[in-house]
Amino acid sequence: MIAVRFKPRPRIERATFIFFPLARRRPLVTKLAREMAAARTAELAEKLLQGRAARLARALRSHHVAEALIAGELRAFELAVRAELWCVLFAPRSRR
Repeated sequence: MIAVRFKPRPRIERATFIFFPLARRRPLVTKLAREMAAARTAELAEKLLQGRAARLARALRSHHVAEALIAGELRAFELAVRAELWCVLFAPRSRR
């Protein structure tokens, strides 16, 4: 019998693929921006944003996404929501 030597393969890091980035989920972004605009106070609006961001972070952690990617996704999501909130609050309304 011939002995076969196996060379150990270098360990390859797996890529993390985020199927649909949070900032591009337009229905989620617009719904949250409208909820924030309808909030009675700015503090309540901020709590809405922070609560939704915490839930999204928990969901990403449950899928074993790296913390650095989660932080980046939440930052992009927050910027998208704030931009949409600006449009909701200050964009001229169309006449009916």
